[in-house]
Amino acid sequence: MPSSFKFMFQVVAALWGLSATVLATTKHNDVRTELPSFSSWNETLLQQRSVCPEDYSPCICDLTAYGLEVTCTDVSVQDIQDVFFRTQTFRLYLVMLSPSFNPDPAGSSINLPADLLQDKRAENIFLICPPNASPSIGLTIDPAAFEFTRFNTSVFGIFNCDLAGQTDMQFLTDFSVLNTLRFENTLNLQVIESLPSLPALKKLIISGCTGLETAAFPDLTPAGLQRLYLNGNGLSDETANGILVSVGSSSSASSLQELILANDGLTRIPRIGSFSKLSVYDVSYNVVPFMSQLTLDFGAVVTLVSLKSNSLTAIEGGAFQGDFTYAQVNLENNNLSEFRSDVFLSMLQQMATPSSGSGGQVLVTGNPFKCDCGLAWLIRDNPALIPSVRNGVCGGFFRFEDLSPDSFTNCL
Repeated sequence: MPSSFKFMFQVVAALWGLSATVLATTKHNDVRTELPSFSSWNETLLQQRSVCPEDYSPCICDLTAYGLEVTCTDVSVQDIQDVFFRTQTFRLYLVMLSPSFNPDPAGSSINLPADLLQDKRAENIFLICPPNASPSIGLTIDPAAFEFTRFNTSVFGIFNCDLAGQTDMQFLTDFSVLNTLRFENTLNLQVIESLPSLPALKKLIISGCTGLETAAFPDLTPAGLQRLYLNGNGLSDETANGILVSVGSSSSASSLQELILANDGLTRIPRIGSFSKLSVYDVSYNVVPFMSQLTLDFGAVVTLVSLKSNSLTAIEGGAFQGDFTYAQVNLENNNLSEFRSDVFLSMLQQMATPSSGSGGQVLVTGNPFKCDCGLAWLIRDNPALIPSVRNGVCGGFFRFEDLSPDSFTNCL
């Protein structure tokens, strides 16, 4: 297999791996958030693909059910421009660019000039630096690099690059139909504070990036953001709260439905009262030992709350507020020793309201619950609620559903 083909598949595999990691944090009991990923292109790679009507060499072109997909891997920037200059197809479905670069001891970089795609329009654009380069490859983008496609591009992503040399994000100016903006494994993303107005933006994904700690998060108005994924960026509690204050003060306050702050090293769970439509909240894989009253106060019907693997040792009564009738609440692999009524009774009563099997669940696998009178409220007084608790175990191996109510007769 030619080296360019190998590199292309390595890049797709690496990107898919990153997406799969994010997806794994939001899949609970067959309920998952709809994370943007390379799945559609990954599936296309396995489908029947036709030869393009033109020669795009040294890039690769495939004609798929979606349209033309052009991938330029280890191709010089000048050759990329030449390809799009001599080819005639005006509208493209996907353009995936991983240009070649000249190694430089002072730091290699890829510089994208004005009118990179000539007059072509691309629905999806992905800029990919070599995923295993050390140090990461720098990327700079001329403000007019994508001038002619700004009214047609709906998805734009940058992967594995270092944006230290990028002074602003004006290359996205007037991208009037851009609905998904994605950065993965990208260094020095503080340049995001210069993000121009993107009125159609619905999904913003920032995963495994640096630079947010020193950036002023942009005001997304007039966008009505629906999904905000900020996982694996090493955010401090202060930075995470600052981002949510910025988004909550924008036009997205009344539109945000899904929020992910997984694997960020947080020690407190940011409050989400500003977001009236939020139904999915994932703060898994952080280090949050305690949840206080009213930490999670939802205004919309809850679909998913994930607090998995957070080192939780205690939850104060009233920490969960809202409609949890159909929610998946994941508390797996924490350090909870008490399953308290002032935390879970109201939630479980809501979940038990629908017909059998159709309500929500609380997942508690891997918590060291004690087999004492603290469980009397559930096992003895409310046995009908036990099916809404999944994988509850006390004393190391006694399943909640196997405990006898008689064992709690003497409990107050």
